[in-house]
Amino acid sequence: MSTESSAEAVTTRKPLADRLVREAVDLVRTGGPGAMSLREVQRRAGVSPAAAYRHFRDRDALLLAVAQECAGMLADHIAAALERAPARTGAPAAARARLLAAGEAYLDFATGNPGLYRAIFTSDEQIDELAAPSERARGGAGDGGYNLLVAALQDVVTATGGTELDPWDPLVVWASCHGLAMLRLDAALRFLPEEVFAQARTRLLATITAAVPLEALGDPLVGRQAAGAGRVPDLA
Repeated sequence: MSTESSAEAVTTRKPLADRLVREAVDLVRTGGPGAMSLREVQRRAGVSPAAAYRHFRDRDALLLAVAQECAGMLADHIAAALERAPARTGAPAAARARLLAAGEAYLDFATGNPGLYRAIFTSDEQIDELAAPSERARGGAGDGGYNLLVAALQDVVTATGGTELDPWDPLVVWASCHGLAMLRLDAALRFLPEEVFAQARTRLLATITAAVPLEALGDPLVGRQAAGAGRVPDLA
């Protein structure tokens, strides 16, 4: 969704549309994205199909709104964790502690709310809002969860003597957190006892916070200036 169309969506939001989204989110929370149908959402909201279609042209349109709403919940969860984290003092230890808090919050939300987390990545259009989130996807945090991670990363770079965040470093953090979350939700790690998974989570986050910025590793492959390095990657 473009910035222009996102702005238009904000100005045309109605109470009924918000109610439909809330009902859809409740369905997704308990049953995942596959449990959401327009008919059931209409029934729960007590509205006719004609009323619902005035706000959402089809299930995919409603699913996008649900993805945005769930992304906003994730952003709020990360923002709350950052509020509890050490203040931004400019010291490397504080910056890394804040990055660790953001990563922990991301994984806590994902593994604690499987239906909501899966919904964030169900809509084909949602990826367009990764770095430029809509109003719904910002929640009450004022920015999207991905951008909160990027800001925490930038603080680490600044605190460790750098000036510019490598455009690929956010992908390292996001891919690591998302990958571990999905392994926990849908793959072999779902069988691990909670205390064992907690050890895996702690190790992953400790590795991330120690390694970023990646140039600190001293690996010649990291510092190599390949074609396109320095440009923000187009994840869409």
